[in-house]
Amino acid sequence: MRRRSRLRGLAIAGGIAGGIAAGTAIAVGVPRYIARRTRSASDDPYAGELFELPPTSAVRTVVSHDGVPVHVETVGPDDADLTVVLAHGYLQDDSTFYFQRKAIAEAAARGASVRAVLYDQPGHGRSGPLPRTEYSIDDLAETMYDIIAAVVPHGPLILVGHSMGGMTIQALARRRSEFFAERVKGVVFLSTSPAGLDTVETKPMRALRRVRRTVLPMLQQITGWTPQLIDRARLLSGDIGWLVTRRAAFASADPPSSLVSLVERMNRHTPVQSVVGYVRAILDHDETAVLPQFNDIPVLVAVGDSDLLTPPEHSRRLAEAIRGARFVLVADAAHSPQLEYPGEISQLLLEMIDKVGVRIHTAEAETDGKTRNEDDTAGTAEAGRAHPARPKRTRDGAHPSKWSWTPFSHRVEHGTHTHTEE
Repeated sequence: MRRRSRLRGLAIAGGIAGGIAAGTAIAVGVPRYIARRTRSASDDPYAGELFELPPTSAVRTVVSHDGVPVHVETVGPDDADLTVVLAHGYLQDDSTFYFQRKAIAEAAARGASVRAVLYDQPGHGRSGPLPRTEYSIDDLAETMYDIIAAVVPHGPLILVGHSMGGMTIQALARRRSEFFAERVKGVVFLSTSPAGLDTVETKPMRALRRVRRTVLPMLQQITGWTPQLIDRARLLSGDIGWLVTRRAAFASADPPSSLVSLVERMNRHTPVQSVVGYVRAILDHDETAVLPQFNDIPVLVAVGDSDLLTPPEHSRRLAEAIRGARFVLVADAAHSPQLEYPGEISQLLLEMIDKVGVRIHTAEAETDGKTRNEDDTAGTAEAGRAHPARPKRTRDGAHPSKWSWTPFSHRVEHGTHTHTEE
């Protein structure tokens, strides 16, 4: 009897968790040939993109504070003046930033002194599994800090977070406030929320609440449960999962097949342990109190107008709480606008990189000018007395600077469309 009860519990857990991993709770009894036909019929502008072979300068593993081996990749020169760190969301991996990564690589190839650091969150992609049944956003924040300390120990940063990755940045600002104030010079929030996801009344979020209410307690009580069995079953349901993803993850009725395949692969390869292990953290997330810490640095908040996981009002509320934040509502996009409209999001990111680079260069020049004036005043008052040697001037009269940021051309052509901005 006990064995039968345990098996029944695993079956229920697998059914619900597997449905969440696919992204929806709709019926999936669809023949495989329909999926194949739909794939071949779609007009796909990204059919030639090498999603499995993105531009990469280096690959390494960073062991997090709690022992998780985290897969990290970089693009661009190690000695770049500015580094962009990108953190993906729930059930995805660093592939979600494929187009933004490509745009940064192209900018670096044209001479921009910029570098990108991408990684797979614990329990996702090529990173190690979660070390415990549940994992917190605070854990993710510390992992981001570990990666920055190992890969980018010095220099200014722009942090980019999609969905759960945006929550990670918020928690990092609270937990590492001095580090954040000193090094973070710009932030991009994509499809994220400051708080209140436990009250969202959409099918995906109601399904997450069911996982929290039923599956999580069940798995915590079952000793020796084997999530690998559930994961194997999910890996065999590729065609059905593809159709579910096509319907649930995109705003368009006919999204590019290659993008559907990319999102479906990320979802399907996220272990059920991670599917369940992050639910409480996402639903309980509340970093409203830390948002003033983002005031007066360049902040971009972008969200799709058809996002069912983190609805637009959450991003709007986030932007309104941060002084000077730029809010962009992307028309006809769901939860991953960086994939649905890659040209537009890449363009916004490159504009942010340019803005931060120029801003840092200008601030340094002003500081250098102030120091020079103080030195000149002191030199006049102390005429005839020896004083320390000053830095040599350049031909135009300015002191040399480690920053030589020149605004670069960054028009991105693919995937752009009209958006609403507030």
